[in-house]
Amino acid sequence: MDEVLLQDGYDLFRGFVENQAFRKVAVNKGEYIIKQHQMVKDVYWASPAKFTIRHTAENGKILSLGDYSLADNLFGEVEYFSQKLSSFDMIAADKLELLVIPTEHLRDFLLRESKAAFWLNHRIATIQQFTMHIALERALYPLKFNIIKDLIQRHTSQTPWINHAYMYQEAERFGCTERAYARVIRELIDNGAIIRQGDKSTLIPVDIERLKAILTTYQE
Repeated sequence: MDEVLLQDGYDLFRGFVENQAFRKVAVNKGEYIIKQHQMVKDVYWASPAKFTIRHTAENGKILSLGDYSLADNLFGEVEYFSQKLSSFDMIAADKLELLVIPTEHLRDFLLRESKAAFWLNHRIATIQQFTMHIALERALYPLKFNIIKDLIQRHTSQTPWINHAYMYQEAERFGCTERAYARVIRELIDNGAIIRQGDKSTLIPVDIERLKAILTTYQE
């Protein structure tokens, strides 16, 4: 992939957003940016953006696809191009300001600026691949595997992550019940693989390499 082309496209898109007199909307922590099953009429831009992505199934089970703290982010672009209802709730994890981009403005800009269109296509494809990867691992691997992998990623990533104060919120990230999540965490603590720290909601790996070794037993 041409990184220079992608950077040029991103710079063009960011300039387009920042140099237009788009309407602004304030969203408070815990409020919806986009609701599941909503028809999205506009595309939104937030800089910075802290938010959670969540899906609720017909049977009431909830799967959180992650908590994100990004320098900037688009919301609603997938729904705009697909012309489908939103598959997810997108909820503000902190107060943020949305720039409302009318879809006709977005269309005209992308038709003029092919580099920006290329960047946006790459972004959408990357999000789709990431989302599919999470969904497949949640479906095909045991809960313990997914929790351990998440712990490793959290404590080896350079990207800041959001820690939930309540166990049910953590359970939602794996599409399981609070009881099932608590059972795996208790097993890992009893085995000396992880410890609780601070307010006891923060989980710290004792030995990352040991956790990685556990993951390989599921993949052999």
